[in-house]
Amino acid sequence: MKFDIKNILGSFKSRKFKFGGYAAMLTASVIAIVIVLNLLVSQIPAKFDLTHNRLYSLSKPTVELLKNLKKDVTIYALFSAGNENPVISEFIQKYADRSSHVKIKYIDPYKNPGFVKKYDTSGSGIDEGSLIVESGNKFRVINRYDMVDYSYNEQTGDTNVTGLTIEQKLTPAILYVTSEKTPIIYELKGHGEDTFVGLGISSEVEAANFEIKDLNLLTEKSVPQDASAVVVISPKTDISDIELKKLKDYINSGGRVLFLMDLLKDELKNFNSIFESLGVRLEHGIVMEGDNTKNAGNPVWILPNLESHDITNPIDLNNMYMLLPSAQPVVETKFKKRTITIEKLLTTTSNSWLRKDLNSTSLSKEKGDISGPFTLAVAITDKADSLNAKLRPRDAKVVIVGSATFANSQFSKNVPGNLNFVVNALNWLQDKKDTLQIQPKDLTTFRLNLSTSQAMIWAAITVVGIPVLILILGLTIWLRRRHL
Repeated sequence: MKFDIKNILGSFKSRKFKFGGYAAMLTASVIAIVIVLNLLVSQIPAKFDLTHNRLYSLSKPTVELLKNLKKDVTIYALFSAGNENPVISEFIQKYADRSSHVKIKYIDPYKNPGFVKKYDTSGSGIDEGSLIVESGNKFRVINRYDMVDYSYNEQTGDTNVTGLTIEQKLTPAILYVTSEKTPIIYELKGHGEDTFVGLGISSEVEAANFEIKDLNLLTEKSVPQDASAVVVISPKTDISDIELKKLKDYINSGGRVLFLMDLLKDELKNFNSIFESLGVRLEHGIVMEGDNTKNAGNPVWILPNLESHDITNPIDLNNMYMLLPSAQPVVETKFKKRTITIEKLLTTTSNSWLRKDLNSTSLSKEKGDISGPFTLAVAITDKADSLNAKLRPRDAKVVIVGSATFANSQFSKNVPGNLNFVVNALNWLQDKKDTLQIQPKDLTTFRLNLSTSQAMIWAAITVVGIPVLILILGLTIWLRRRHL
């Protein structure tokens, strides 16, 4: 075989060689760029949370707390050597990464029983896998079982983990140990009232850095001076005239009260007397929502509009909704003191109506029903008396909701906006703003549900459409290269 040097040298000048050379150079350049980018990216410590529920990301309230943290906090993780929980370890490390004031220390509870005993105030022991949060002389223990949510299958008897509540417990614990004072909430007793314990949300309220105590105004001379707020939850009977005076005196002196009032067969006149002194009253009747986009399949299960306010804004901004069952309207009276400001929190649409006849079982609007819209919750501020600071050293604040059932864990645990509303209202009564209850990280599997027609379309695209497109592109390129 003879080699023609001229032909070989000439082939290097041909169009085919030039285009082939360009293609080879382009391929080599792309490969080189990819290699360099991979080397650079591997040196960057940043991580991105691409989970649909932001499983490994800290929420805004936590980030803000860590940003403004002034005191040193130590998180003790109780794990035996080599038996650390990777999920908990990674999550608590995010707190240390966000603030230089947070330190993480791993303690083997079996090798250091004396250390653990120091924090075991109940004497029942602290389980391995638990966390101890400490700052100064204050600490809080977070049990390992409190860092997850469970669901129970009654048919099989199986218990499954459905969510992570590490942040929900850890952030309030840091707030607690670094706070100078824990606000005390007094729950009114003696009239068949419900309680935060009865509603099943006491742990969430306490986790928001509140201490809960009982209040009986028949035995107490007045509302205790250390009360940050009084809470009245669904009383079944009215308060006495003596209790009425004590509660009014508390409000008039700058007190803070949260009223969650369920609809009863009979009106509570003394409670309404308090409301009327603040420029509102509870209208006796049940509100029904006719707009199907604003009810949960039943006119009495209302999805209220969230009006602009410090209590509701965080809920709205985080795309949450609320559900109020069997609510009664809060109506403004014709006259009120000039120092009083009434702000709407939750409202219905103009398609709602008020059912005065509580014996009726109809879910449709009837003759005699009053047309909406209605207000279901208000925030009231009575400005301090600048001329007589001794009588009222600060503004009086009151929140009234025409339902208490919405705060029950049956609703509040499944409708995040409900629990957030309660916690935000308590915080607003303490003059705190922009608060939001931290939600558990949902571990349920995210599924993409497709109809039969959608499934057939996507199957056709992936099985037929894409291969045909690749084939057409390949033939086009081959034909073009043939004629080079």
